[in-house]
Amino acid sequence: MDALNTLARVPRRPPRADVALAALLLAWAVVEATAADGPGRTWERVAFAVGVTAPLVVRRRAPLTVLAVLAAVLAWRVLGVGGAAESTFPFPSMLVVVFSIALHASTRPAAVAGGAAALAVNLALYPLGYYVGPITAGQVVILGFFIIGAWTAGYLVRLRADQATAAEDDAARRAADAAADAVTAERARIARELHDVVAHSLSIVAVQAGAAEELIALDPDLARRHIAAARRTAREALTEMRHVLDVQRADAAPLAPQPTLERVPDLVADSRAAGLPVTLTVDGDRGDVPAGVDLAGFRIVQEALTNVRRHAGAAPTAVTVHYADRWIDVRVRNTAGPLTHTPTSGGGRGVIGMRERAKVYGGTLDAGPHDDGYEVRARLPRESA
Repeated sequence: MDALNTLARVPRRPPRADVALAALLLAWAVVEATAADGPGRTWERVAFAVGVTAPLVVRRRAPLTVLAVLAAVLAWRVLGVGGAAESTFPFPSMLVVVFSIALHASTRPAAVAGGAAALAVNLALYPLGYYVGPITAGQVVILGFFIIGAWTAGYLVRLRADQATAAEDDAARRAADAAADAVTAERARIARELHDVVAHSLSIVAVQAGAAEELIALDPDLARRHIAAARRTAREALTEMRHVLDVQRADAAPLAPQPTLERVPDLVADSRAAGLPVTLTVDGDRGDVPAGVDLAGFRIVQEALTNVRRHAGAAPTAVTVHYADRWIDVRVRNTAGPLTHTPTSGGGRGVIGMRERAKVYGGTLDAGPHDDGYEVRARLPRESA
């Protein structure tokens, strides 16, 4: 996990800041290398300056490789070009690399090993007199202090970044769990309501069957109509039962008459009484609507109007219910109100519930901002899936 977090923090291309840092150190190194009277020819000193600064552009993606390159260049300069040269520019590059190892190495053990290797490289080359003139114990202590200090600073930044990433991951998990809990709770509520619908349908079947039994001898035609109605109601009840099983099992709730889209005018009247300017348009032939679809449409309008009052204040709102041959389209659209919150600012549970209701019956629901406000659009099938 540590390695994955580290790789996620490393860009594929060198950041401009790293390029600028390498260019700045390179300019300093070239000026110092060409101005100093050190061993080797000028081009060798310039090549050395490039060798200890240019690799810094990839210090985030490959810090250990950069350390190896710097160590090789330093060793080549000290051992291969005539010994020490009193230049200071390699040391800032080394500090940058040590900091980068602690922060960007793929794993924490690699960061620790890289820091130890950097300290060893510097302690090995320093006694050769590379950085400054005469060697003293105090200078060695100061060297170690700077190397360890740079590594510690990088490692502390790494720990803080890992903690921030862990906190973000935990927050994301909590949000996902809360959303899942909201869906589960809404499905349980839907299942309880569907249970009421099924129970009501079966009660109708029982009444119609009883009436048919009483009329079978007196009025066979009327009895057959009762039987046909009972058969149709039973089929609807079976469909609703499938929806109950698809949603989930739920605890039994007290039986109560369930609202339908025919009661949307009551919702509109209640909203107007609460101070919300609402218009209602109902068109098309209502005909026969499955009880569950009827209930889902009513609840969607109810929740959408509640969201308008909660999040848009007294924004003008239009409710449209269109009965088509195969679909029932429901739309609740409001203009921008005095409040600026969106209907998802409370966690989006209202939208989750509306979408789940439409989904149960094979319908769709879209909710989101439009040009001057917010709109909820639901399409429910006449024949529930």
